[in-house]
Amino acid sequence: MKNFSFFSSFCLGILSFNPVFANEADIVLGFYMPPEKKSIVEIFKCEEKYCGRTVCLKNNVYLETEKDKGVPGTPYLDHNNEDPKLRTRPSLGKVNLMRFEYIGEGVYKNGRVYNPHDGKTYCGRLTVLEGGKRLDLKGTLCSVTFLGKTMTWSKVENLSEVTSSWYCTFKKKK
Repeated sequence: MKNFSFFSSFCLGILSFNPVFANEADIVLGFYMPPEKKSIVEIFKCEEKYCGRTVCLKNNVYLETEKDKGVPGTPYLDHNNEDPKLRTRPSLGKVNLMRFEYIGEGVYKNGRVYNPHDGKTYCGRLTVLEGGKRLDLKGTLCSVTFLGKTMTWSKVENLSEVTSSWYCTFKKKK
């Protein structure tokens, strides 16, 4: 019986150091395009949790028709933020997904989702689909979690193909 206990502990120890098991949660890492296809968000590790920032925008300047939001020709700002002090921060590079915890089986909970369209922050849940090729993002009212909206994002494998004329915060390989 002692040998069996030692053997099972040894096997569990080996499995816990196996990168396949240790990095199961990291399947979410990468670049995703929301359904409106106007931005690309990078999911990255922030300490032991997961966050997301806008790394590319299809258009990053206010148009002549958007004079009420900003000066035409200047980069988009976080003009809808509820905090007036934050309305001058750039949209490009802003962290919109904050501190999601991996709970297993491709699900990440207890995160926050900042919606730049209305300037509000919601409770969030991420679910990895199709082996990481798609991602469901559900934003809910924190006080009433059954009220919310789910969007499916697509993973972007080749950024240079998609973003050749986009505004991005990283250098594109040619």
